[in-house]
Amino acid sequence: MMEAFVGMLAVFGFPVVIVALGLGFAAFQRYLKHKEWMAMINQGIVPEDWQKSNKPQLQWPGNAASAVTLTLVGIAITLGLATIGIGPWLIGGLVPTAIGCGFLIARFMGESKERKSDE
Repeated sequence: MMEAFVGMLAVFGFPVVIVALGLGFAAFQRYLKHKEWMAMINQGIVPEDWQKSNKPQLQWPGNAASAVTLTLVGIAITLGLATIGIGPWLIGGLVPTAIGCGFLIARFMGESKERKSDE
């Protein structure tokens, strides 16, 4: 009985602990960044990345070729998994397809906004 409990703890407990530690570390880093910004503002210094953090990021930093590649890899995975049949495993191919399409849409929207601002 004890071996089953230890096995269940190892299988389900350790991944939960690892995720919780990762989220805790990210939250602590964000807290330290906040404290640093507040200290800089109290001294009358504008943080360097203050302007960068307030802008929405609409454009993916990669190029269009890598977005197309990601989309096509997602489609290939989806088609490969579709040979098994329709089921939840298709998400493994649909997710990269959707991400690649999102990158392409963001890229083209960014280019159209740049053209409008240039005119």
